[in-house]
Amino acid sequence: MRVIVIGCGRVGSGLAHQLALEGHSVTVVDSDPAAFDRLPAGFSGEQIVGFGIDRKVLLTAGIERTEALAAVTGNDEVNSVVARAAVVRFQVPRVVARMYDPRQADLYRRLGVVTISPVVWGIGRLSEALQARDVATVFSLGGGQVDLNQVTVPARLDGRPCRELEVPGELAVTAVSRGGRTFIPDGNSPMHTGDIVYLVVATGAASRLEELIGE
Repeated sequence: MRVIVIGCGRVGSGLAHQLALEGHSVTVVDSDPAAFDRLPAGFSGEQIVGFGIDRKVLLTAGIERTEALAAVTGNDEVNSVVARAAVVRFQVPRVVARMYDPRQADLYRRLGVVTISPVVWGIGRLSEALQARDVATVFSLGGGQVDLNQVTVPARLDGRPCRELEVPGELAVTAVSRGGRTFIPDGNSPMHTGDIVYLVVATGAASRLEELIGE
């Protein structure tokens, strides 16, 4: 897959490195030449010095033939402009933008740009850590619209089927880890005390999950 990463800060450089390790063709764009020093030695991708909002720079980066773009500079306005241009003007199939302002993230999400808000995500994870719950978020999808959560099965659910943690459109069990083995269960698969159950959870359904496990 051809990918353009706009911004070579800590997130951008790490993302570019990860994608390159996975075998993708990566082009990184940053206005500061020194930013590329964050890339590891031997980085196989292309490096372009320039502003991501500059159409000529995007064309040089190959945006007309790219399959994915990530706008992860430290500036919400730059990220939103680049992401919107990639979606509307260049019809890039996959576009993700990092936005610190939750209001901006929500606005551009409604316009068709996938947004990730570290502020919203971080608040939720800090709250979970402080309350030491048995429910923890592993990963967020669609800018936080759906989370992948892990649940430690309490004794009260020992032997109960996985379907008891499922609610159509809100909660769905995707995997179970037990004794060092992870497998995909069906609705009748029994849960055992101490199992780690992974579920996809829709926005607003976290409290429902806590009710079902007895928190």
